Amino acid sequence: MITKKLSLEDLQNNLPLPEILQAEWAKDQVLQLFADLAAGAQVQHVQLKSATTDAAVPLATAEAAFAAEEAHAIQVRYMFEGEMWCDTIMPGNPTTRIIRNRVPNGCFSELES
Repeated sequence: MITKKLSLEDLQNNLPLPEILQAEWAKDQVLQLFADLAAGAQVQHVQLKSATTDAAVPLATAEAAFAAEEAHAIQVRYMFEGEMWCDTIMPGNPTTRIIRNRVPNGCFSELES
């Protein structure tokens, strides 16, 4: 897979920026997101940050950390219907902040390999 970061030249050439969406979700909605990702997406990378770790983990491990209220942040990169997406999950009380972006073709972070 080719890694390409957006550059100033890309912006000057009007290369489209990634679409970014933000939402606040209840815990049950986030748990449903994990189920949906497991069932219908090709998960490429999951990064879990907690009090004891900052590492790549399986999706189920990140879900368990979220459910146990141990996760500080989770990032999930996945393919869905031919497009690369990145969800950043920031647990909170009473809601969890979700930041989702569709990654333009050819632009993947260094986590992709």
